[in-house]
Amino acid sequence: MGLSAFIKNNVDALVADWEATAHTLPAARTMTAPALHGHCRGILLAVAADMGLPPSDGQGVAPSEAVAATPASTRNATSATSATSATSATEQGALQQRAGSDMAQLFAEFRALRKQVMVYWQGSSEQASGAAAMADAIRFNECMDKALADSVHRHAGELDASRDRFLAVLGHDLRGPLSGINMSVMLLAKAGLSEDSRHQAAARIKRASAEMTHLVTDLLEYARSRTGAGIPISRAACNLGPVCEAALEPMRAGWPEQLFAEQLSGDLNLQADADRLKQALSNLLSNAAQHSDRSAPVTLSASGEVDAVVLKVSNAGEAISPDALQAIFEPLVQAPGASAPAHEHPKNSLGLGLFIVREIVLGHGGSVSVESSAAAGTVFTVRLPRTADTAA
Repeated sequence: MGLSAFIKNNVDALVADWEATAHTLPAARTMTAPALHGHCRGILLAVAADMGLPPSDGQGVAPSEAVAATPASTRNATSATSATSATSATEQGALQQRAGSDMAQLFAEFRALRKQVMVYWQGSSEQASGAAAMADAIRFNECMDKALADSVHRHAGELDASRDRFLAVLGHDLRGPLSGINMSVMLLAKAGLSEDSRHQAAARIKRASAEMTHLVTDLLEYARSRTGAGIPISRAACNLGPVCEAALEPMRAGWPEQLFAEQLSGDLNLQADADRLKQALSNLLSNAAQHSDRSAPVTLSASGEVDAVVLKVSNAGEAISPDALQAIFEPLVQAPGASAPAHEHPKNSLGLGLFIVREIVLGHGGSVSVESSAAAGTVFTVRLPRTADTAA
């Protein structure tokens, strides 16, 4: 059996083993299951189809099954299937860029996939022999190189677009509060301004300054994480009950039209950074309030288990789409479907809030996940180990 046919006949086993292998790669800890699964099946089937065609440049090694001896109808069907090769590979590149993996991760995935196919084939009794096997191996590597090139090209394009979008959104987000400060300063410069108007202008300047401070803080945290330094975590003995209260208090003041509920149970003592966890909870609560149905409360719950404390922030409202869920913790990602009008409260349009939540939780050796449906709403779950020793 030729390698092309072998891949098609064993694609299920190859994909299953690939999923297990993908979890061991460096970026796997921050990637969701859809991002890890990716377009592996499509890439393998497209590569197998490409192997049945002559090399496009006319210089490569021909497949072991002579194309000229293949019926025209079969060659046409193979060509149609091959047309999906670029699609699967480019979509893989786009998916990995959205999931936050870099070019090294993308190369590692293709290298692992290439090795897996060859190991499977060499260990099979169905392997061709001699010159045919050598020709198949060379042709397989040619097709994999083409798929990798397509994927890298799309990844680079998505990265450039992401950077341009980042700068555009940053400029937009800074322009709003700066404009408010400028208008308030002009108002304060007017003669005969009433004391009430003066207090209102000062309050607007204070709010705009707070928005800009929050934005700059998020940018600094993002830059620190992207350089590999990570968000610093200073663990100490703390009780998450008061931390939850401290995170909820400003939310109730800032969102008077939104009801907030709190549920605490069990032992909430652990070794953790209280200030960082308050920051993470504030980001989760703010995100929930922005996307919540006003008729239902945003609920923060904390429950103590034997080895960990579990935090949940839930809200009712429109479900987050599956495509958004797989990259929701990445910067520049915004979950669609907020039921509240966008003008009610300013949002952090850079989408750094949930990214920072993930980094803080990972810094504690914990995990964060999200589930969303129309019936149950959206629930973010954070699981934190009690001690620094279990936070490997």
